[in-house]
Amino acid sequence: MVTTSDEQSPIQQGYKSGEAARLAKMPVTTLRIWERRYGVIGPAKTASGQRLYTEDDVRRLTLIKMLVSRGHAIGAIARLDREQLQFLASRNAREGDGPPDFGVADTVDIKLGLVGGNLAQRLQGSGVDVRRYGVNALSTFADLAEASDQSAAKSESIDALLVNVDSLQEDVAAQIIALGDAHQAKAMAVVYGFGTGPAAELLRVAGVRLYREADGRTEFRQMLGDLCERVRIQERTGDDAVWSRVRRRYDDRELETIAARSSTIACECPRHLAELVVKLAAFERYSDTCSSRSAQDAALHRYLGDVSNRACAMIEAALERVAREEGWFAAPALQSPSQPQPQPPLPQAAAE
Repeated sequence: MVTTSDEQSPIQQGYKSGEAARLAKMPVTTLRIWERRYGVIGPAKTASGQRLYTEDDVRRLTLIKMLVSRGHAIGAIARLDREQLQFLASRNAREGDGPPDFGVADTVDIKLGLVGGNLAQRLQGSGVDVRRYGVNALSTFADLAEASDQSAAKSESIDALLVNVDSLQEDVAAQIIALGDAHQAKAMAVVYGFGTGPAAELLRVAGVRLYREADGRTEFRQMLGDLCERVRIQERTGDDAVWSRVRRRYDDRELETIAARSSTIACECPRHLAELVVKLAAFERYSDTCSSRSAQDAALHRYLGDVSNRACAMIEAALERVAREEGWFAAPALQSPSQPQPQPPLPQAAAE
């Protein structure tokens, strides 16, 4: 390990490329090719242009080299984050060398949707058996428009969505997120050829995984493994899909009645809860209509709307319990809160 210092700058510590390659047990020429061609890593540079690799950089290189040696294509894994790389490595460790498959015993019943890009034919041509990942139902759609039309015609949910688009623009990203809303998807991934930075950032902030165009067996196994594992995690934790919202249990008139009635009893809790519901619902509407300065800002407002909706649902559940305890009335004859409601469109991002 070497230490360098530039003029008037704090001391920086790191490994030079030759030492980093040696620690990762790979030729330095391979490191340079991977870095230049695939962008596997972006080491910091000193003012004089010297590349310095951190301990985390070396660990990442070591992990990628191990996966490549086990059959994964460098182009398919080069841009994966550390969590994804470790997931692939852990699956390999449990199942032996070679790209991961899921054992049948370690699965839940998963409904998979393939959208655009002849994904079904390409997946079949790759020889990957989706049943090994717990997929027991497969839906295919020619494009986003067909998938959206089907979601409007049916209330059936899809656990995981894999979408292929040639050009990823901000309006397309918004359509993809809306599609996840409509199908109540627990996990989504997008394969694209070309795209803009704001569109990609919009999807990343919304929790959608991104992949560049891929056709091979290894790439499909990687994407399916990631999607289905994320569905499993949501099944185990009981979390809702990040893009699902629920309808309100009580409308404004019912809340006014509750607030007024609260003044006739000793406990003020019902009135306070009703006021909280009104304020949270108002903030949810504000977040959905607030103008945004960028794609990331639009995604942030969407997140704030989601959080407000969930908080509102929790307060309404508490209010319902209070109403039952007081013997006022039964649960409102409104739509069940477990039934998702269509998401409002993303706030329109201002032109940059």
